[in-house]
Amino acid sequence: MAAAPPFHYKATHRPPFPSVAARPSRIYHHRQLLPVINHLKLPHVGKKWAAAAHVVDRMESAKFQHTLWGDHFLTAPAPHSSSTNNARLEMMREYEALKEEVRSMVTENHVAISEKLRLIDAIQRLGVGYHFETEIEEALESVYVLRGESFIEDHYNDDDLYHAALWFRLLRQQGFRVSPDGFRKFMDNEGKFRESLDSDDQGLLSLYDAAHVAFHGEDILDEAMTFTTKNLEPNNIAVHDSSSSIYNSLCFPVWRCFPRTLARHSIDVSSKEDDDHDQTIIVKFAKLDFNILQKLYQEELHQLSRWRVSLEVPIKFPYARDRLVECYYWGNGVNFDPRYSLSRIILAKFVYLVTVLDDVYDNFGNYDELEILTDAINRLDMSCLEAVPDTMRDIYVIIVNLFEEMEHDLSEAGHESTYCVDYSKAEFKRMCRAFLVETRWRTEGVVPTPEEYITVAKVSGSYPFLLTVSFCGMGDHISTAEAFEWVTDENNKFERGREHVASAVECHMRKHGVCEEEAIAAVWGEISGAWKDMAEGFQKPNPLPVALMNQILNSARAVAVSYEKADAFTQCHLLKAHLAALFANPVPL
Repeated sequence: MAAAPPFHYKATHRPPFPSVAARPSRIYHHRQLLPVINHLKLPHVGKKWAAAAHVVDRMESAKFQHTLWGDHFLTAPAPHSSSTNNARLEMMREYEALKEEVRSMVTENHVAISEKLRLIDAIQRLGVGYHFETEIEEALESVYVLRGESFIEDHYNDDDLYHAALWFRLLRQQGFRVSPDGFRKFMDNEGKFRESLDSDDQGLLSLYDAAHVAFHGEDILDEAMTFTTKNLEPNNIAVHDSSSSIYNSLCFPVWRCFPRTLARHSIDVSSKEDDDHDQTIIVKFAKLDFNILQKLYQEELHQLSRWRVSLEVPIKFPYARDRLVECYYWGNGVNFDPRYSLSRIILAKFVYLVTVLDDVYDNFGNYDELEILTDAINRLDMSCLEAVPDTMRDIYVIIVNLFEEMEHDLSEAGHESTYCVDYSKAEFKRMCRAFLVETRWRTEGVVPTPEEYITVAKVSGSYPFLLTVSFCGMGDHISTAEAFEWVTDENNKFERGREHVASAVECHMRKHGVCEEEAIAAVWGEISGAWKDMAEGFQKPNPLPVALMNQILNSARAVAVSYEKADAFTQCHLLKAHLAALFANPVPL
């Protein structure tokens, strides 16, 4: 496939969105997902809308930014010529040779542990760890079994903070239960990290990453977070060689960053550095791998773009957000592995559907219309179409057709079981019923209690549905009936409804009689606790296959990337350069 031309984005100067349009998507997190901090600046979500407004008025009430991608991915890839085929074959030969060379590095036994840890860290950061999952697991298990809990205390000098923190993070994020007590050797008698460490940028960054995999009650890692943040943040202002690395590490620590986002950044940074022979080989392999996957993603985006055109969303739903590339970004972020293309495409389609449907409930339909639509969705059968109001029929047809298409595509791909479709339908119906409850609240001007809100928001957030869909297309041996039962069980460890942050703060203020500043601090505390729950939940033994556990983690990362600083999903220009780097512009070789 010929590489897509570089995409250059020119910022447009549009007027600010009206307050209604500023309300972001309902992609809420459950217990482990990072809430949308920027919602704190948005208007009260319980604002009453005029349910009897004219259709045109309703369409005008939400004017979202148009898609910035146009037909960029709609153009079919150019066919390979004989010369490009020959070049591709030569490139693939080099690619496979480099892969085996990197594999031999991971399996080499006669190397120092610190060197092996640096190697594994580089491979994972550069985005090629998925090729060597078994080898990495065996290497880290060997380190864990041989050295045990006292490794930091016994092995590292008092000034080798970098390797000590790297050892801890790699083992813990792999699911091995290691204690942070070894970090006490870097602390003074008052339980504070020694000030002599504040000039060790490399060590501070390593400790900062390690602090993000903390469990509840680990005061040492809480202190590590405070210490590293205090000493690294001033360096963002300084103009020196490591400033970009520090800035990006602070924004996207390894545990909370999309693998492909981390890979692109790490490749760009590594290309500017003078490294040893082994590192050069890994970077070269990572560049080829990134571009190969990017071409696959471009083909998937081309397929999705044709599907989007067939839906005519900008014409039939002019009040809705048209965010296909951003929706694909979610699907890709949740599962970037090239083996699971079908799963990624199915998820991207449903994220796109939920985005449009969210705007149908929020920005267009009145309660009476939406009540009938919701009743028809509970049946999910085209025979119900006649009962659906004319204004709701287009979206209903898309819903029914997409579930039928999903079932057909899974069957064509050899997935014999249909339970994944059944579980997905059940969660979708539950989500739409929650949408309707929120519509009634708005229509009647009801401000629910925090408990009422949480009960509904953990379903209307769409997370249970989208996570269930993400399990589809992974293969019957991975996405078993037991896995779907686990993920839809509201009592599992990860299930806790995320409050819409504007509501979370307001409800906290009202319930506890505190000021906004204290309420915001309390919400941030909940966010920190949610990520700690996630870290603990990933310790061995896992309740699900690792591939599915990673999708849960990546769903949390999706919210962090898209919403932590602003509602970048709705205000799509904020993600533009980032998405172009992942899907449009290849890495220079």
